Amino acid sequence: MGKVTTLPAQNCIYYRFGFCVYEETLNPGFDVESRCLVLMELEEKYDHLLSQADNFDLNQDQVHKIWVSRFGENVMWEDFCRAYMPRSRDDDRCSSLFGNACIKLFPECGGRCPHYMPERC
Repeated sequence: MGKVTTLPAQNCIYYRFGFCVYEETLNPGFDVESRCLVLMELEEKYDHLLSQADNFDLNQDQVHKIWVSRFGENVMWEDFCRAYMPRSRDDDRCSSLFGNACIKLFPECGGRCPHYMPERC
């Protein structure tokens, strides 16, 4: 008897690069474990900077200059994450970013499942 396999789900609305975003679509941001590590790191650093700015009564321009001196005008994603993959030459955001989450931290798509929903043309 042959092995039963599931049909591929590349045209499912929850399919992203081999991963399933179903749970994240239902409750965006609920699963802290799937949040983008780069964004979490930058948010933490920025919150710390703002806290320091409040303590030293710095204005917005001073805070901006400090941030730029630490990280430059554009943050280099690849410095924070080895899995970084730019969307295109003109868009340096990570292609694995789904909202504030990293799709590489979601479960792999095992094929058509009970949540399978084809994209509408």
